Amino acid sequence: MKGKLLPITALVLSAVCNYQLKAQEYQPLLIQGGFNADVVANGVGPSASSTNNDVDGVSYAFISRDFQLTAASTPLTYGLPTNGIINSVVASTSGLSYQLGNYSSNNALRLQNTGDNGTLIFTTPMSALTVYMLATGGSGACTVDVDVNFTDNTSEIFQGLSISDWYGGSSYAIQGIGRINLSNDNLESGSGTNPRLYQIPMAISTANQSKSVKSVTVTKVGTGGIPNIFAFAADAYNACSTPTNITATTTMTEATLSWTASASAPASGYQYYYSTSSTPPTASTTPTGSVTSGTSVNLNQLTTGQTYYFWVRSNCGGSSQSFWKMKEFTPGQISTVYTAGDINTEFNNSGVTTSSTTSCAGTLSVNVPTGYKIKSTAVSYKMSTASNGWMAEQKSLLVCNNNNVTEASVTSGSGSSTGTYSYNRTGLTLANDLTGTVNFELRAWRTYGGSGCTADYNKVDNNTFTVTVTLEPLVLATNEVTVKQKERIAHPNPFVDTLYLEKFENVKKAVITDLSGVMVKTVENPSSAIFLGGLKSGMYILTLQMKDGSVKSMKTIKK
Repeated sequence: MKGKLLPITALVLSAVCNYQLKAQEYQPLLIQGGFNADVVANGVGPSASSTNNDVDGVSYAFISRDFQLTAASTPLTYGLPTNGIINSVVASTSGLSYQLGNYSSNNALRLQNTGDNGTLIFTTPMSALTVYMLATGGSGACTVDVDVNFTDNTSEIFQGLSISDWYGGSSYAIQGIGRINLSNDNLESGSGTNPRLYQIPMAISTANQSKSVKSVTVTKVGTGGIPNIFAFAADAYNACSTPTNITATTTMTEATLSWTASASAPASGYQYYYSTSSTPPTASTTPTGSVTSGTSVNLNQLTTGQTYYFWVRSNCGGSSQSFWKMKEFTPGQISTVYTAGDINTEFNNSGVTTSSTTSCAGTLSVNVPTGYKIKSTAVSYKMSTASNGWMAEQKSLLVCNNNNVTEASVTSGSGSSTGTYSYNRTGLTLANDLTGTVNFELRAWRTYGGSGCTADYNKVDNNTFTVTVTLEPLVLATNEVTVKQKERIAHPNPFVDTLYLEKFENVKKAVITDLSGVMVKTVENPSSAIFLGGLKSGMYILTLQMKDGSVKSMKTIKK
């Protein structure tokens, strides 16, 4: 027996070493159950109608970017991402992301009292070197114990993990997501830096790294604020190595997705999957297609301005595939980068507002192609300190010069120290519906150091100020469809969700296309009603192929 044990032991040690060497594969741990509170206001209507609890015990909750008090309310430029994907900004875990729970149901494990606990169950158990928890403390910092539970019914306990208050803490995965008062619907932007969600790592011991994590049990210990647990991720392992560095190059209706080959060439190439939903595929999801040679794929007949989610994985043959890797992209986006040098800041310690101006703004232009208009705007840039300037002394604002519309609020830096602060805001509406050449201006200030415009204390770094516009096809206004049709073939026009066909019994096929010619729905032998609730608002062409061989068409608008 001793003669056999030695090689077996060596084999086990080799497997463990190989396991450790092949890690550094970040994967979200999707949660299938265990949340006990909905603390994210979303959709249209009073915040209390889409939540059942607060974060902090005094009526404040998070908001999603799609939240509007009424349908006429100004869209938010802050809030949790509508798709629930949090890409962590912690530098040591580049590429790590979390998937939040559904905003329309319980999406947090909220532990108000000492001794309160709950268990979050993962959809797909997986082995991990490190498990990462995404959490925050309401009304103060707090402490929790976490039991990481494995599929063999053992567990590893992490005691006394500290979670910072949702305002001002370090090691955050995301910041500047704002909040709302559930009692009066007052919104707070957090000045672009608060509230925050924090990343708490739990390094799994070597003895447990080969086990699959099935759930976590979190218990509030001691006094302090209210722990709110939102998501988990893992530094996982898979013998089939994963492709990396996915990039997307888009036109108005096409996209080329490329990636870096996995460390070991997969025997059967790569598989990919894409959707307009951010719900990730599982190990058993049927791929959209495969790539047997090369590391790219071209997707066509895409909708301009629609956000897509693309996943790719290595196919090592048989039932051996790597984890899916995701890239978000939107056809019809144009980015312009400012390259004229560093942008100076202007001294102003009297209170910067959205009407404040500078004499040293940086300007750039975006050329919108004919037939399209701006659907939304995003901006990103970096500001660096000099001498003894601080990042907290930075102020900035994006302005559209065509219509003199500014962002809803001035953005502030954070940190009582020197350094470089990165800014990134999406979903801005200041240039919506504009066409042709659209001019933008970045105004930047500092609240300390000298006078006038200078880069001596704070500046916007050259080659970082980038404006990205998402486009959509030009559509005629609703009142332009009031021209009387020679023959009405469907009603109402405009419609909300359903079109009703006239003399539907004579129709062989109904086809709906958008103005770019992309077919969005086909119905063979339709009944009197065609449901089109899944289409975005805009103008479409309804074409009817009649049973007698004739073709009839009309323009119609979905509200």
